[in-house]
Amino acid sequence: MIARIKGTLSTVLEDRALVDIGGLTYEVMITRAVGDRLIKTGKVGNEIEFRTMHYIEGAVGMSNLVPRLVGFLNESDLEFFTMMITVQGLSVKRSLKALALPVKDVARAIELSDTATLKKLPEIGPKLAQKIILELKGKAAKFALLKEEDIPESAYHLSAQEEYQQEALDVLLQLQYSPTEAESLVARYSAEHPEISSSEELIQEIFRSQTKL
Repeated sequence: MIARIKGTLSTVLEDRALVDIGGLTYEVMITRAVGDRLIKTGKVGNEIEFRTMHYIEGAVGMSNLVPRLVGFLNESDLEFFTMMITVQGLSVKRSLKALALPVKDVARAIELSDTATLKKLPEIGPKLAQKIILELKGKAAKFALLKEEDIPESAYHLSAQEEYQQEALDVLLQLQYSPTEAESLVARYSAEHPEISSSEELIQEIFRSQTKL
């Protein structure tokens, strides 16, 4: 299983990217949102690293099965995609086409029950939009907090914190918040809501508060 692929990004097409590694060129399937970001940030011709997953394209029992490599720019996008394809009717291929918006925007639409936004996505109609909300609402809040900026990863440890606060802090760091931002959010909303006792509840509260800003 290939978990990551790192090389020179030679080409970005509508639904795939080509990565050159040691004389070989790998085809990596991507969402439109990922492709747009690669182009806007000038990644073509530069080194790139994708977090990847495999899937087999084609019907079971058919002879023309094709292995595919799907790429994402961070672990959070990959985690969201993996969650999304658990919804019945959302195959890997269909989900790749559907994610024309950044993960943050799709997750926000799910948490706010915004069917108007979801049904405008390619491959997603009104019924499937409602199904996505029904199955994923409550699970997508942390992805709605995802920041798009490229912020270097860094380790950050807090002392005298409840376990759930540390877990929430770790989630925010994974979502590319800076250590200072993450600590501030956890400290603020933990103090304002002493009844919270789990990282899931704290992340939900941070999401709800941020959407009101």
